[in-house]
Amino acid sequence: MSRKYLLFPICFLACSSISSAASVSLNLTSGYLFGALGTAEEHRLPAGTLFVLVADLDGNGFDPIVTNGSWVGGADALIEVSDSEYSSGTFGFDLTASEFPENGFLSRTLSIDLDQFGSRVAPVPIALRWFPTLTAATTDLLTTAPELGTSYGELSRATPVYPSMDAWIIDLSGGAILDLDPLATPDFGGIDSPESAMASFSVIPEPSSILVALSGLALLTLRRKMTPREH
Repeated sequence: MSRKYLLFPICFLACSSISSAASVSLNLTSGYLFGALGTAEEHRLPAGTLFVLVADLDGNGFDPIVTNGSWVGGADALIEVSDSEYSSGTFGFDLTASEFPENGFLSRTLSIDLDQFGSRVAPVPIALRWFPTLTAATTDLLTTAPELGTSYGELSRATPVYPSMDAWIIDLSGGAILDLDPLATPDFGGIDSPESAMASFSVIPEPSSILVALSGLALLTLRRKMTPREH
């Protein structure tokens, strides 16, 4: 199904959203989003795919996920979300609340309670991440973490690409309703390349593991140099 008309008629979401001064409302729509295996139609994300929102709290960009028992890296943090399906305190969600979801098409309106950011007043850059091998309904983000090599996709735009859309930045003064700039492939009616919509990242070893591996490699190299060669 072509969605060349779909950019960006999501006012029905924004117009129905109510955001209090202590919260913001985010309208998310993107398509088509893919797993790590390619951009053919069969690789579009299943409706139940696990999604999360991540906050860049130290403003240095979004850190990669490492195998440290967390869904984020560095000083980044998961964001609690809620909507008609998910109660306050939820971290993971899926593609859409629609009764008839379409693979690869994200459509969500999420409420963000600003109390979770404490006394912070500076705007917070946020990013969307999706995990094509994990399912939102069966993944407990509080008791599990992604394994080494788990693939994921990421979207964040400090500057919107499409007209009348908002940057992926939350103003903590509250009360806002944001139509976040989508990632939209040509089949969806946008100009983003299908490759940019793939899960092109993967969980990497934590730094200590990398150092151990490098130390072992250095030791092995030294031993080879010290071993007499037969002539």
